[in-house]
Amino acid sequence: MAARKINFYLGSLRLTSEHQRLFSYTDKLTAMQQVFMKIAPPQLAQRCALGAFVEGDLTIYAGSGAIAAKLRQMLPSLLLKFRARGYEVTAIRIAVQANYNSITETERAVKRLEIGEAGLESLSNLVSVLPASPLRTAVAQLLKGQAKSQE
Repeated sequence: MAARKINFYLGSLRLTSEHQRLFSYTDKLTAMQQVFMKIAPPQLAQRCALGAFVEGDLTIYAGSGAIAAKLRQMLPSLLLKFRARGYEVTAIRIAVQANYNSITETERAVKRLEIGEAGLESLSNLVSVLPASPLRTAVAQLLKGQAKSQE
């Protein structure tokens, strides 16, 4: 329900003459971000965002210094690809803006691996026949961790 109200409010605001320039700018930047996601390698594009586009100068915010360095190597081709898609980009500035709170969906999707029943049974048998040793301790701790995760 709240999203519906916000969309109605933003739609109304878009129609006012005072805000038309702002909304046209954000629409253009959004379209450019979508183009960037297509022309840049996916592993880099996911960790970048377009920041500003003023008088042909485009700012791209990279999530880390390594990503920024790779983007700097690609600047000539990025310029050409933006121009080929109809955007008058004359210069690209790369800035690093690490956001430690943003975790990608793939990082969130990483799940704790679970051992199957047959594997747990085999490990239990192994613990019972092993003499007291660091290996036995490690396997026992692994079994305890699996038991806690299955609860």
